[in-house]
Amino acid sequence: MHLFVTALFTSFIVTVGLKGLHLFNFIKWHPVSFLKKLEWFEWTAFERWVILFLMIAIVAFLLLVVTQLLVMVPPFLLSLILGIVMASLLEWKILNLPIELSSLKKFSIPFFIVILIAMRLIVETARYRTKTLFR
Repeated sequence: MHLFVTALFTSFIVTVGLKGLHLFNFIKWHPVSFLKKLEWFEWTAFERWVILFLMIAIVAFLLLVVTQLLVMVPPFLLSLILGIVMASLLEWKILNLPIELSSLKKFSIPFFIVILIAMRLIVETARYRTKTLFR
């Protein structure tokens, strides 16, 4: 039950963070634009954000389960590596950037910060659950 609540809270933090980043033009892409490709549904703006929230919650829950198994890696290092890898892969995929060093200049630093905060929350919660569960 705790993992589910943590996944929902993480999803809420990331969704609100993405909405804020888009609102203040810190990211050049719209976080829910991927739903425009599904033309057979008429999505309202609220429904798009709810679907994004649920997708992030599912990914956060899976990351919580997986990071509980990685006991030997320090949590700060694990969250830093996972956050940087996830954020850079997401930005490369969303912006369709070529794989070269000049593409790094087009990354959004605030987006990286939101993803790193979420990964820190996920990894630290998973580590805490592992330590308290297997005492």
